[in-house]
Amino acid sequence: MEYKLQLHEFFIEGGNREKSHVLLHITEPSNEKERQKGYFFAVCELNNTTTKDIVRLQNIVDEIESRYYEAPQNINENSLETVLKNINRENQPPENESVQRHCVVGVIKDQEIVFSFCGHPKMLLFYKAKDDSYKQMDLISTNQDETDDQLFSQIVEGKITVNDFLFISTPQLNEYFNDDRLIKIITTRSSRQSAQHIERILSDIRNESSFGGMVIQLNEEKPSLMTNLKRRPLSKGESEKSLHDLFATEKNTASTMSPSLFPNINDRIKTAFQKEPDNESKKGLDIQPTIIPAEINSAHLRQYHAKPPTPQKTDFYKQFLKTALKTIFVGLKYTVNYIWLFLLIILNLLIKISHFISLLFFLATNYQHRRRNILENWSQQWHSFKLGIKNLPKTTKIFFTFSALILIIFISSIFFIQRNQLRLAQEKQSQQIIREIIAHKDAAESSAIYKDSSNTLNESQMVKQLISKLDCKKYKKECDTFNQQIESVLAQIRKETIATPDLIFDWNKQEMNLAYLTKINNQILILSTDSSTIIIYDLLTKQSKYLTTSLINFNGIAVPKENDYAAILSNNKIITLYDPKNSSLTTAEVSYPNTDAKINDLIIYNRRLYSLDVTNNQIYKHENIKNGFGQGKEWIKDISVNIKNGLSLTTDGDMFISQTDGSIEKLTAGNKQPFEILELDPTLKTGGQIWTYTDKQYIYLLDSANKRLIILQKDGHLKSQITAKEWKNPKSMIVDEQNKTAFVLDNNKLYQINL
Repeated sequence: MEYKLQLHEFFIEGGNREKSHVLLHITEPSNEKERQKGYFFAVCELNNTTTKDIVRLQNIVDEIESRYYEAPQNINENSLETVLKNINRENQPPENESVQRHCVVGVIKDQEIVFSFCGHPKMLLFYKAKDDSYKQMDLISTNQDETDDQLFSQIVEGKITVNDFLFISTPQLNEYFNDDRLIKIITTRSSRQSAQHIERILSDIRNESSFGGMVIQLNEEKPSLMTNLKRRPLSKGESEKSLHDLFATEKNTASTMSPSLFPNINDRIKTAFQKEPDNESKKGLDIQPTIIPAEINSAHLRQYHAKPPTPQKTDFYKQFLKTALKTIFVGLKYTVNYIWLFLLIILNLLIKISHFISLLFFLATNYQHRRRNILENWSQQWHSFKLGIKNLPKTTKIFFTFSALILIIFISSIFFIQRNQLRLAQEKQSQQIIREIIAHKDAAESSAIYKDSSNTLNESQMVKQLISKLDCKKYKKECDTFNQQIESVLAQIRKETIATPDLIFDWNKQEMNLAYLTKINNQILILSTDSSTIIIYDLLTKQSKYLTTSLINFNGIAVPKENDYAAILSNNKIITLYDPKNSSLTTAEVSYPNTDAKINDLIIYNRRLYSLDVTNNQIYKHENIKNGFGQGKEWIKDISVNIKNGLSLTTDGDMFISQTDGSIEKLTAGNKQPFEILELDPTLKTGGQIWTYTDKQYIYLLDSANKRLIILQKDGHLKSQITAKEWKNPKSMIVDEQNKTAFVLDNNKLYQINL
């Protein structure tokens, strides 16, 4: 009767090695003696761990494997049991109680399986009942031991029979597969297909957890018998009871921590009182089992190779000392020779150079009238050289010509080969980049189908980075195709709207650089960075007028919710109040805690003034007083806050600061809060004006570089982004969320758009 052992693994690596790490280990014997001991395997998971704990567990598994294959056969106990006893003695539980170890180690030999475990791994047996339906048995909970002072506290033995399945995995799998789902997957497919199916499902999860395990099956054309599993020690006759009774007895290896003075005495006493097996049983015992071939599908499969014998320390040190002395002597000998040869060459070269320099001196100065003699001497040497070449035999000339030709060909060949190798390496690298681009592009398209905007954006950005590494001059067609495809994917998540703005007014002829914009009642105030004139545009009359001031270097403007005045910032410190009733200006009283304060922006909230000081990395809170605002008080409490690159300030109770690099800082009660713009493409590279308020639903951000108005939800997720073909360099905005309109100042033109 022919059998074939099927062993197929599945493995998915997570994103956080410290939180979850999986070790898979399958060993294939390399010779007949090792094949008699079977296939060693281990499935382990570590949670809340460190690299040190991972290496320690890997070393333990390697040591179990090595000792098992090297251990002599013992008729009284299994070799794996002997090895685990010693491992338990040598390895204590981890000192860090937060580290969780879940591990199964075992051996499959023909139909027999011997294993031990620690923690709570997943190990299920799916066996056929009499009605040909599959039932399951949890081999871990059936054999669970409360003892936790040893690594492997017990050992379990059993048999795997034909057409039954043994499933082993890490405990993280319980979150995604219950036992009923597993029995449907595994018993309706081959073991290979089951492992591939589970791995494919887990690979789509993409979280911090790692997963690993294997599916084991013994194939045979005839239907299988019931699986016989047992926990040692087990008396004769118990193997014929029900499957649940087979695990009724438990054998702990607790005795390994305090071994008896007379080992195996209990086994000998039992043997003495047991009946001799009958002839048929003896015949059965004498029969040598047939080695069952195995089909193993595993990326972690390796062949076992016995360790070479360790040489004696004395011989090793003698040999090492002898080799070291010989190497040093030879090295010194060649070093001295090479140094002496180098010195001779240098000395000869210096003599030649000094002689040539002296000749040049005599030639230039004609000292002692030696110039003519030198020139004649050089002429004679040159003539002798030409005459010597001319008088050479033809054979010698042909030989030298042929040698020179060979040398030229040889050098050219070297350059050609190196250039060809470089070209092939670049071609190979380019093909690898193209394969990676295709993989990330496919992942982005899949994420877009499932509306996973975050992953779509990440994969798309990876595609763009890879395209930038590709030689697009050589692969122009591929680059254009990839760019078109990824732009098509990004268009699905950009939430981009192209607006048709209405031109309200054009101040291009005024030759001013208009940069700041605000609205107070029906008036729109526009400030310039290079002029002291304030433009006042009336939305009702559609007319604009100019207010001449003595102010310079406008930096910002803010209006309270009551719309009864506007606070104008100039020269990074001075605040002037504008009265919309009579269009008058009044200098406000205001002071700052630091004399070197540089105010980049300001806002008014609950009648209080908040000013952004980039020099001192601070926001000041000013109380409202009769003639302006009081002494500023430092509002930021968190020393980790960095707003020295702040451009624009707004609030809805929480402060939002737009910075020059495009990032946004969020502060609550003076303390930093996490805030990140999500799902935005292209990402912000520069900062711009930011605005919101307590009664506003969204945060509005003007991106001058990409000519767009970005609308964010207050948790940072993108709601939409608005662009217009007419915009050249938008600098300031006003948003009327209630009427769903916005005013945008761009290139000295005032536009109105619908939101």
